[in-house]
Amino acid sequence: MFLKIPYLFFKSLDIMKSDKKIIMISIVPVFIGFVCYYFLGSYVFGDLFKMGEQYISQKFQVDGWVSTLLFSLISILFAVLVNWTFFIFVSVIAAPFNDLISSRVEKKYKPNNVLLDSEGFFKGLPRIFKNEAKKVAFVILLSVVNIIIGFIFPPVSFLIGALILAISFIDYSWSRNNLEFSVCFQNIKTGFLSYLLGGIMFMFLISIPILNLFFLPFAVVFFTVVYCELEQKNA
Repeated sequence: MFLKIPYLFFKSLDIMKSDKKIIMISIVPVFIGFVCYYFLGSYVFGDLFKMGEQYISQKFQVDGWVSTLLFSLISILFAVLVNWTFFIFVSVIAAPFNDLISSRVEKKYKPNNVLLDSEGFFKGLPRIFKNEAKKVAFVILLSVVNIIIGFIFPPVSFLIGALILAISFIDYSWSRNNLEFSVCFQNIKTGFLSYLLGGIMFMFLISIPILNLFFLPFAVVFFTVVYCELEQKNA
């Protein structure tokens, strides 16, 4: 299955391009993300960064190339933190829209499944946000554990991080189909390499500021396609 990753990538791209509703749904979280980047980003890299710069200048008396290097490292750290914080923030806001996108993709594989049409958008919001809250808490917990592992064995930490990212997108299908933990775990085992490679791919794609907003809905499409392909294979 993992050898089909390029095929699944382009199939996901074709599904997204051919479905106008998916594109329209995707515009909402992308727009919200742009607004957040513009207003919060200008504050963080403007006023907040200047405050941090003044604080460091008072605490550490550094000049010349040391000062340049220190502030360069701080700028990079700020950029990484802001990028990931914004991405998580936008992901939470986009949860209802991501669920709709995932549902539309799954409907293409299961056109006769009435469960995919039975829950309206507003009616499903409590379930979606409740599941998103649990998912965020679970991802944060795993991320903390992963950071600890990273100090001991960084390569393993990188792979776990990729798998955590994949799970955050597959979970839309798991939740909508009310899968028990044992079934979810079996799904991960069955498609381990596919999910892992997909997670690694999107780890690099979503690390690009601004552009990661466009990759967010595409990641939902991609991992839903992988999930549905695995279901068809194991049916």
